[in-house]
Amino acid sequence: FLPSFLPLRPDQEKRAQMLAPRKTLWSTPAAVVAEAESLLSPLTSSDVVYDVGCGDARVLVGLASSFPEVPRLVGVEIDEARSEQAKANVKEAGLEDRISVINENALCLDYEAATAVFLYLVPRGLRIIKPYLTSTRWDLWPYSLVPRSLLKSATVKVVTYMSGLPGVEPKRRVNVEVPHQEGSGWPVYYYELERRGGV
Repeated sequence: FLPSFLPLRPDQEKRAQMLAPRKTLWSTPAAVVAEAESLLSPLTSSDVVYDVGCGDARVLVGLASSFPEVPRLVGVEIDEARSEQAKANVKEAGLEDRISVINENALCLDYEAATAVFLYLVPRGLRIIKPYLTSTRWDLWPYSLVPRSLLKSATVKVVTYMSGLPGVEPKRRVNVEVPHQEGSGWPVYYYELERRGGV
């Protein structure tokens, strides 16, 4: 049995204070959700999907509906009111058996199980979260007994909206038109990251 949460080292606890909710909360447009589904496809029964800063869980609900074979989707939302809204939306969609929403600072979790991740964060948040997406529990927790042979996929598929991951060249960049701003395109980025450790 591998726990969902692991104790953090003091230096990680310090950094974990840094990822906070946006002052203004914007929801991901439906057109962007559809593009994320396209970029992350295919998703199968071996995938575990995370949405860090999941808001009202619309991305998770969309992905769960489009890929019914995916058994586990996880939303992380630090804002308590938004996390409760997300849970209510998941319940309304009848997806509680597949989608879980965690009201927590994203840097207090590990993402070793994740094979696909959606991020709608400000550039600073993306810079902070990036190394956590490519690290394993072996790297995050020096006393881990997990053999490297049991570690999850060596590649993590990542989609970001509005801002790209700093210092990483995307595999694809797509401009998506959104209804509330006709004629303008907002960027969606697709990455494939290798797990190398080193938070």
